[in-house]
Amino acid sequence: MAKNKFSRDLDKLMNQLRSTIDAETMHQLTEIRDHLVELNRKRLVKINHSVMQLLCAKHLIEQGYEVKSEHPLVGGQLIADLFAVRDREPELEHDIENVMISERLGLPVEKEALVVEIETGYVPPKAALYPTHYRQTRIAAKIARYCRYSHRFGLATPNYHVLQIPGILLKPPALRNMDEILQMKKECDLYYKSPPILLEALAMSEIDNIYIINVDHANVIQIPPNIYLDTILRAQGLLT
Repeated sequence: MAKNKFSRDLDKLMNQLRSTIDAETMHQLTEIRDHLVELNRKRLVKINHSVMQLLCAKHLIEQGYEVKSEHPLVGGQLIADLFAVRDREPELEHDIENVMISERLGLPVEKEALVVEIETGYVPPKAALYPTHYRQTRIAAKIARYCRYSHRFGLATPNYHVLQIPGILLKPPALRNMDEILQMKKECDLYYKSPPILLEALAMSEIDNIYIINVDHANVIQIPPNIYLDTILRAQGLLT
């Protein structure tokens, strides 16, 4: 059977990457590619998002992670765009919360899990008159939900899109104002009710990294969230 355009595009990207990666990275990427092709046959994934998954997965594999795409969490209640596991970094505290996360995931405590969600900036027709608010709420909900099932959390986005990260979630948890948290919870409840976004998750969840994906050049840049925001504000002339 002839390959469809989805498969051909992924294979073109794989061939583009082949000369720059080792055999183990290619093996993992091939498994991810095959999984995405199967999901596309079921009309569950689309090409733009899948291309970004492959590129971001390559970046994570090169950092020592074992990576899976479209990975179910909590018995399938959540699907992580990318779920990556590697040996625990020394700076990741061995506290009760991280131990509980390991137990939820069925991971040994010497391992750490990273979830990366890829945001392309899609806004549904129902939010046509308030796209920024919609995007902020969507990102807040994702951070709160996925951080309960990962030791680290990251957002990935193409270089032509600006992430609308709520300012409160860029602050350290200790500096977050309860009134702001309650307002964010109220806004999340307008869109996300099953299950609802937990107040304590909004209070404690954090973003560890932003991954900027340049598909044209087939590369990924990783930066801390505060640096990302500062760069965007300067580019918009809001900071000098």
